[in-house]
Amino acid sequence: MPTSHRITLDAALPADADLLARLHSDSWRHAYAGLIPATYLESHAPAERLATWRARMLEGAEAPIEVTILRVDGEPAGFCCLMPLAEPGYGVYLDNLHVMPAYHGGGYGKRLMAHCVRRTIEQWPGKPLFLYVLDGNTQARAFYRALGGEEAPAFEDPFPGTDHMVLVRRVTWQDPEALLAKLSGGSRA
Repeated sequence: MPTSHRITLDAALPADADLLARLHSDSWRHAYAGLIPATYLESHAPAERLATWRARMLEGAEAPIEVTILRVDGEPAGFCCLMPLAEPGYGVYLDNLHVMPAYHGGGYGKRLMAHCVRRTIEQWPGKPLFLYVLDGNTQARAFYRALGGEEAPAFEDPFPGTDHMVLVRRVTWQDPEALLAKLSGGSRA
């Protein structure tokens, strides 16, 4: 990653709800092309994500959440969202980890993931970290496997805001400390 870039990880504020919605729907359009109907991604996802992020950031829906925006030279480049009580039986839920396509390959996904792992270790010690990934999202699945994520068998689940069923997998890191060590190893995503 070039050292000439100024990289910040900023706690999202309620005023960032619309930005988060835009980043989220833009990321979905790229990552889920061919996996989710294009009409949904283009016509419905932006409004659905806007409603979701406004509810989360302005109304406290799904609280508690911890949302962080990655900025490169002041420009939003991605974000992550931790939901520690969403499914406590599995650990701390990493609901979102998105890097905008223009920033892929720069190590930003690992940077966001390391941030989430550090927060999990600090705030919820001893808890595993987990997320859900679309079975067909081969790029994300390869990224998580390279980081030692343990995939559960695929199961059907409705895609957010739709009745469209998709195959998803839960990916878990039982030992966040080991994951952080792996992320600190130096290879780039």
